[in-house]
Amino acid sequence: MASVARMTALASEIAQKTQIITDYLTSRNLEAASFDVDGLAEFPIPPEDEVPFKARLDLAAATKELYDISVGPKQSLRNLSWDCANNLSLQAVWEFHIAEAVPLTGSISYEELTAKVEAVNNDLPIGVPNLRRLLRHAMTNRIFCEPTKNQVAHTRTSRLLVEDEPLRNWTGFVCHDMWLPVANTVNAMKRWPASEESTETGVNIVYGHTLPWFEFLQQDPALTKRYNLAMKAHGNSEGYAVEHVVQGYPWADLGEATVVDMGGNQGYVSAAIAEVFPGLKFVVQDQAGMRTPEAIGSAVPGHLADRVKLTTHDFFTPQTEIAKLYFFRMIFHGFSDKYCVDILRALVPALRKGSLVVINDGALPEPGTASYLEERAMRTLDLFMQVSVNAREHEADDWAELFARADPRYAVKRVWRPAKSVMSFIEAEWKPGQEV
Repeated sequence: MASVARMTALASEIAQKTQIITDYLTSRNLEAASFDVDGLAEFPIPPEDEVPFKARLDLAAATKELYDISVGPKQSLRNLSWDCANNLSLQAVWEFHIAEAVPLTGSISYEELTAKVEAVNNDLPIGVPNLRRLLRHAMTNRIFCEPTKNQVAHTRTSRLLVEDEPLRNWTGFVCHDMWLPVANTVNAMKRWPASEESTETGVNIVYGHTLPWFEFLQQDPALTKRYNLAMKAHGNSEGYAVEHVVQGYPWADLGEATVVDMGGNQGYVSAAIAEVFPGLKFVVQDQAGMRTPEAIGSAVPGHLADRVKLTTHDFFTPQTEIAKLYFFRMIFHGFSDKYCVDILRALVPALRKGSLVVINDGALPEPGTASYLEERAMRTLDLFMQVSVNAREHEADDWAELFARADPRYAVKRVWRPAKSVMSFIEAEWKPGQEV
């Protein structure tokens, strides 16, 4: 009877968490997120309102578990096996620009919609039956709706594909550019067993090239733009905000010191830290391609120009800049472990006793310790790192092992995740037997 007791407990938890959320919304005269075409695209509960915010995460986990129990393991496995059809209908919606062809108000018949879609796609014959079945499948995922028979209208989800450019590009990047690489990742694992090379992935199989992922991106301006906008959609969430970098690490403890921001792009993170901590100077290093006048523009505010310097350096080559702290934000998860070790070893020539290496990146939670939504998202991102570059997200123990492989004189001091941040900090200190 354990399963019956679990169903009863979940039903009670769902009612309790729902009450917390609805009481919060009602007291503030707010609406819940809704698939109605004019509804809210996201829940209006900020992370700082911790009780209702956590209640929403708990509600999502409890409803998913109760759904899984009510369906049962056998049906769950069947459903999971053909969930790729979700990608099929969504890819068709994106590829054929169907959302843009549906009026934002009112509805349109399948016949009229098919004619518009075919015209937009250079008179490609799609046909009413094909369009209808694709959209009726998409509707099972609340993308579009059929208010009356044979009439198509927007939901809030499909309307986002029209109005939210980063999210539209995220959709295209995942369901169009990455679909076949995902499907060929197991084939890549068979062709190149235990590979840590970024040129031996599902992407390389599908697109028939031997380039690393980021070099491949640069060959196609349209793909590059789509990827950049997709990453904007991914990084726009509260958990990735730069303020978590500024507030999440004890920068003030450094006093007056130099920080090297490695792979720091145009220095926007360093500038944000420098605004708050006037005792710090930043040397922002990146590839030569990031230091052209076109790329730099007006990246560093004028009043910070004397404390935030943009320089050129490849972090796989020996470091020559002497500093108190070497900072990496969202760098290591883009490389397999063997290359992460190379990056850490390249720092050694510049390190002195007490030098710090601080990494701001993902740190996978111990199984079952994060909310269902958080863990699911991080585990999915971990898989996509394998698909694209043969890299991975790391757990706390993994970070310690990585530094130890690079050099035993590295000592990992701590790994922590600031409140409300998706990203973690990993701090290591250089502890040689004597001065380097």
